[in-house]
Amino acid sequence: MIRRLVPFLLALLVVLPATVVAAGAASGLFVLHGTVTDLSGHPVEGAEVFVYDSTNTRRPAEYISPKTERDGRYSIELPEGKYWAVARVRQGEKFGPLQLGMRHSGEPTIIEPYGDSQLEQDFSVADLRELAQSRQREKNAFTKVSGRVLDVAGKPVPNAYVFAQREKVATVLPDFVSAWTDRTGRYLLYLPAGQFYLGAATVFPPPPAQVPARELTVSPAKIGVAITSDVTLK
Repeated sequence: MIRRLVPFLLALLVVLPATVVAAGAASGLFVLHGTVTDLSGHPVEGAEVFVYDSTNTRRPAEYISPKTERDGRYSIELPEGKYWAVARVRQGEKFGPLQLGMRHSGEPTIIEPYGDSQLEQDFSVADLRELAQSRQREKNAFTKVSGRVLDVAGKPVPNAYVFAQREKVATVLPDFVSAWTDRTGRYLLYLPAGQFYLGAATVFPPPPAQVPARELTVSPAKIGVAITSDVTLK
């Protein structure tokens, strides 16, 4: 009897691994992969892709990819579902707002596999100064807004930035951001025609409680005309 069971058990041991793999494949997993680059299209080393199950990206992510290597490639396995993903390059904690010099891909990208086992999504990351410079390339259709970021005592705030958004209470990232202020607190921002709410912050994205302090209207007639507006950091 025992002799008859041995071949059966050996066959079972050979079959079991294939059964486990098949069960994993049938469980609805897919691989999200792609490349993280800078604004010039060069691969970025040390980037991570943060994956969330909602549009709220101001909290710890459900999933985080391993850091990219020199080729900028990343890969992460996820259960099937709808996600929102951003790429970040940071030195230090994985969570919390971005500090000066850290790079971010901007608005979260919607990730839906639609039954595919592989989904490719590339990201481009930049810091605030790089984003501001890219905006300036389109300055012919924008109005130059400049001034200083001041604290409640009226003193200039270095290493801050000004953000502009069309809604007073924003649920995602601001529509426009300036570069980081210099030691005199000066900022420079380019805005198209429209109504905006201006605020200032020292971390990116701005904290939810950071309500814009000023309202600014850029009319079509003001396109190309410089506007000066100081912003108070509360």
